[in-house]
Amino acid sequence: MGKGFIETGGDKGGQEYPEHLAIHRTTRSSQEILLRPVRISDEPLIKEFFYSLSDESLYTRFISARRNVPREVRQEFVAVDYSRDMVILAVVEDKGEPEQETVVGVGQYSLNPDMHTSEVALVVRDDFQGKGVGSELLHYLTYLAKRQGLLGFSAEVLVTNRPMMALFEGMGFEIEKRREEGVFEMRMTFGGGCELLRPS
Repeated sequence: MGKGFIETGGDKGGQEYPEHLAIHRTTRSSQEILLRPVRISDEPLIKEFFYSLSDESLYTRFISARRNVPREVRQEFVAVDYSRDMVILAVVEDKGEPEQETVVGVGQYSLNPDMHTSEVALVVRDDFQGKGVGSELLHYLTYLAKRQGLLGFSAEVLVTNRPMMALFEGMGFEIEKRREEGVFEMRMTFGGGCELLRPS
């Protein structure tokens, strides 16, 4: 699918919604998805997404056992200061009703205190895992972070979360990691330019 940007509607409650950052992609499994910044009105979609996740997927994302995601946490996902942070939804659109969207992945980064790197995290709905959605999300977040002038990501990843480790390792980052009580604390430095490349 196209590598240019498309526009979508929305607002950010006093902050301009970055509609120009919405882009269509096709995953390695030929799944068509829309990657777009979250809107303040997306809380119902976020709620539905988190309720669709298995206990295991929730645990690997939040590194804590939970059966649901409280409203105050969901609101943090949709109330974004786009001058510092980014939340990107991977959305499958209903071909018959384009306004009908299903969120199948959420990726985000938040500026670290050093102001040069961001903490990154992502989660993909169980029935879409292993199909390239996470790869598309991470590539796009990396592209946006580089455009913003950031130098790298940090992340906390469960030692048992091999798919996420493989995803980071496949990005070509320079990676430093430290193991702490079953969790890898990772520091990843970007390399190269900020082109939006097709994941391999």
